[in-house]
Amino acid sequence: MGLFPSANDFKAGKGVEKDAPRKTGIGRFFELVGRDMNGMFLANLLTCIGFAPVICLVYIGFLQNSLPVMLGSAAVGGLLAGPALAGMYDTVLRALRDEAGYWWVTYRKAFKRNFKASLVPGVLYTVVVTLQIFLVYFCFNMLYHGTNVGVPLWVATVLNLVLFQMLFAYMWPQVVLLDQPLSLTLKNSINCMIAFLPHALAAAIVQVLFWGVVILCMPLGLFLMLIFGFWFVTEVSCQIVYGDIDRVFHIEENIRKMKDAELEAALKEDYADDDTPEE
Repeated sequence: MGLFPSANDFKAGKGVEKDAPRKTGIGRFFELVGRDMNGMFLANLLTCIGFAPVICLVYIGFLQNSLPVMLGSAAVGGLLAGPALAGMYDTVLRALRDEAGYWWVTYRKAFKRNFKASLVPGVLYTVVVTLQIFLVYFCFNMLYHGTNVGVPLWVATVLNLVLFQMLFAYMWPQVVLLDQPLSLTLKNSINCMIAFLPHALAAAIVQVLFWGVVILCMPLGLFLMLIFGFWFVTEVSCQIVYGDIDRVFHIEENIRKMKDAELEAALKEDYADDDTPEE
């Protein structure tokens, strides 16, 4: 072996069999990170940019101690945050189904395709999350000043956090993967929450704990958002629920059929062009 190894210095590995089962758990996580980290990191940066307006607007409402201003700001900012978050989910879901392609090309197409469908979910998401943050802040602020808000409000706050994050865990993948009304998406999400309760609960806990750490670490949390932010928590939560979604909606099977149909149509068109007599 010389200073720089050549291909002849290595033995051929076993490779990956065509029908080899996918890895699961932590192994699957590191597989995706090692293979698709560039795309997920870039999508994360774009998502952070998309969420920057809503964060700034909500913070202005927070400084004014006005919940209506915070919620109104969240609704306006959600119009940009929603499509950005949909782009993040699309990137992660493509990685989970091992779909090949250039990240920027697929991201741009998916962003345009999902833009309109993600507007209302984006508003819903940012308004709900803003209300959740306000409730948590209110409870801890009252406790800090020596007043306990009572068990019912604490329970309601925790349930609000967990239940809505369970809902969002199944809502966003459907927004990206399925062309359907939001009402049907929400109905399906509730059904999935009930049918796959352990997975929904696990995904919700991941979201709550991660964003709780980010908020508690502010202003260092801004750095955490840029580095880990949306890609990490989206990948983990999607990895938890993706099997359920694919089992219910047959995502990969339908995509495979669609691509086969497109390939067959392209081949027929090529054959038709070849059979056309030259003048």
